[in-house]
Amino acid sequence: MKTLLSIAFLDSQRVLEKYFYNGHLNDKELQNYLFVEAHTKDPYKPDYIFKNVMEDFTKNKSTNELLTNSLEELSKILIFRGEKIYVENQQFEKWQNTILSVSPLLIISYKIYKHAKESFRIKQEDLIKTIFEKSALPSIYEPQLDYIINNGGLNEMHMHLTGTTEIDIVWHDALQQPDKFYANIKKSLKNSTVTEQYLQIGHFEQDDFYRLLKIASQIRDKLLSIIYDSCDKKEYFTKDEFDIGKTLNYASRNHPISSLENDISLDSKMQYESLFIIRSLEYLESSQSIYFGHLFHYYLLIYAYFQKLLVQQKTQVGFDQFQKITVNELRELTEEEYNNRYHQLQGMYDNSLSVLEGRFAPKDDLTKSLKLLKAIYKGYDKKLQKDFKLKLVPHFIKQLDKRNPNKIITFRDLELRIKNKKSLEILLGSMQYHNEKGQYIYKELIVGFDAAANELHASPEAFSPIFRKLAFLGYKNFTYHAGEDFVHILSGLRMVYEAVDFLEMQSGNRIGHATALGIEPELWNQRLYDSKLTIKKGEWLDNLVFAYDFCSENQTMYHYLAKLEASIRRYFAEIYCSAQYYSMHQIIQAWKCRKYDPFIVLGWREPSFFEDFESKELQKYKVIDEDIRAIYEAYHEGCRIAKYNQMIQIEPLEIFGIDELRELQNMMIKFLNEKNIAIETLPTSNVRISYYKNYDEHHLKRWLGLSRADDPKPYVVVGSDDTGIFMTNLRNEYAHIFQFLRRKNGHEIALQNINNLNSASKAFTFL
Repeated sequence: MKTLLSIAFLDSQRVLEKYFYNGHLNDKELQNYLFVEAHTKDPYKPDYIFKNVMEDFTKNKSTNELLTNSLEELSKILIFRGEKIYVENQQFEKWQNTILSVSPLLIISYKIYKHAKESFRIKQEDLIKTIFEKSALPSIYEPQLDYIINNGGLNEMHMHLTGTTEIDIVWHDALQQPDKFYANIKKSLKNSTVTEQYLQIGHFEQDDFYRLLKIASQIRDKLLSIIYDSCDKKEYFTKDEFDIGKTLNYASRNHPISSLENDISLDSKMQYESLFIIRSLEYLESSQSIYFGHLFHYYLLIYAYFQKLLVQQKTQVGFDQFQKITVNELRELTEEEYNNRYHQLQGMYDNSLSVLEGRFAPKDDLTKSLKLLKAIYKGYDKKLQKDFKLKLVPHFIKQLDKRNPNKIITFRDLELRIKNKKSLEILLGSMQYHNEKGQYIYKELIVGFDAAANELHASPEAFSPIFRKLAFLGYKNFTYHAGEDFVHILSGLRMVYEAVDFLEMQSGNRIGHATALGIEPELWNQRLYDSKLTIKKGEWLDNLVFAYDFCSENQTMYHYLAKLEASIRRYFAEIYCSAQYYSMHQIIQAWKCRKYDPFIVLGWREPSFFEDFESKELQKYKVIDEDIRAIYEAYHEGCRIAKYNQMIQIEPLEIFGIDELRELQNMMIKFLNEKNIAIETLPTSNVRISYYKNYDEHHLKRWLGLSRADDPKPYVVVGSDDTGIFMTNLRNEYAHIFQFLRRKNGHEIALQNINNLNSASKAFTFL
């Protein structure tokens, strides 16, 4: 409970708003706000549990004492081994949850301050340099994991280059260049999902955010003037009283404290921020200035608010919540360059990477595309080239078809399909770029292709033509985000199947996430809390068609076919309004026809004379049964789309029970295994986005054959997804896996599976 109160004190939105609007608060107000914050974080406990602990936590303590006590409590999770810092093995998940809203750099800096204070032999600046050389994310100390990393390294199999940068790096850029920073985020202000994100966190509007950044830079400047120049003029930096255009006393490209500590030479802005925190803690303890304590607390609360806008919180469940962070533009300024990101991804301890498969979104303009690829390649300097192999995987972006269905005269996903074709053309053109030595550097870097973003916004059918064209051109390495977020487990299973079938994936290809294949149906059903599911009528029909096709291949599921067919015919008649009788085979084949390009097969464009792929696409389609083609063509008609999109409510277990859903999941895993297709697992991302409350619930145990002996085991590789948004890196993903496997299955089995996962990752790395 003390940990919870410590986090609440350091990240309280309510206290921050009080500082912003009123300047300060009294002890009683602070207790009230802390109670509400703590209760919000853990609402399933009676009031007296919070209040009894809170009385002990706050009684007769000043803000200064609460600051140091809170940091002392959180820093207990950390330990020193020589000059390196680690997380206590048994508290790694607790640490992961703590740093969602409280800066790890802050907690580690406090630990450095205390550690150096206890020994005259230790210099603070030496620890700062060693610990914060590349990253602010410590890990556990596990000798066997270190041995694996030091003997071959880890292969990063799924990581997006955008959204990589850690909070403590972005923070400094925001304070150093607030106007340039704000110019970038202004692009997101009209985005309703970004507005939702701000409103979910508190009462601040987006313009207030800019004021908070200006206030934070002025508070930092004020704290420095108090520490170094004994300035005694009091300012409170409220919304209405602070001078937004005030000139700072201390300015530097590195950090304002660097101009005041000339005898200390540090290497990065992050290191100087750590030094600033330590100097503030020293002054806090020596002077006992309540005013200084309030200002420092105010600064840290703005820091925490900033962090909550860049890091997915524990309460933000689902892909939609994640996507709000990806489009708020807060990392845009920092991520114009790539070199720092590559260093950060190596981790806090030397270099953990052997291969980095970095994903990026292709541009729809050749100049922009070449500029992006140049920046990505430029950051990968000669030193880094010796450390790890960089490989690039462009990912096409899923997007929602926002047209009014009743006004559609063409076909589904028109805008996205046009965008995909253009992006592919630009990407292939960019890969033809060569330098003065005749080296096709970008073509050599790009090793595979992916499609990402919210899978509720577009299905694999919209990407099938470009992926199959790439295969036609000779490219073989494909992966696809599928089964990550879903209305119903059947929806997720179907997305995985469609990705494999429609894109015609081959041996060695991969599926990203595929949570729908691993989550226990019983847990999924429990987390729905007896609520019905609201789903598009057409999506549910497609799920039933998929299920019918799969059940017809498994004798143990034959008894479901009649029930499935009855529901299929009901919804089919309601959507397609057809009196003609179609066999189940025809309905299934019409669904599988969706892989074809409607531009070509529906006659909206003639195949290009120079385009063999399109000509063959049309030839394959023309020989398909006429009734099957009729269903496919009706599927793209506006009036059918309108009926398809009508919402219905279903029970989660309406057709299949828990055991049957589990059997369907296992059938899908066997389907992938037969095709030698791997699944990219991303534990922290899954815990944040899916239904899981902690790592122990993660489905990887099931995939490793540790839940039931008869469960099929898919080929699994490991990635970290969006390291900045999830506050992780690849080493820490392996550490989390090791921890929850060891808790459940013992040290030996955990280590064996870590070795197997690392080996599979190396085997399935795109060549």
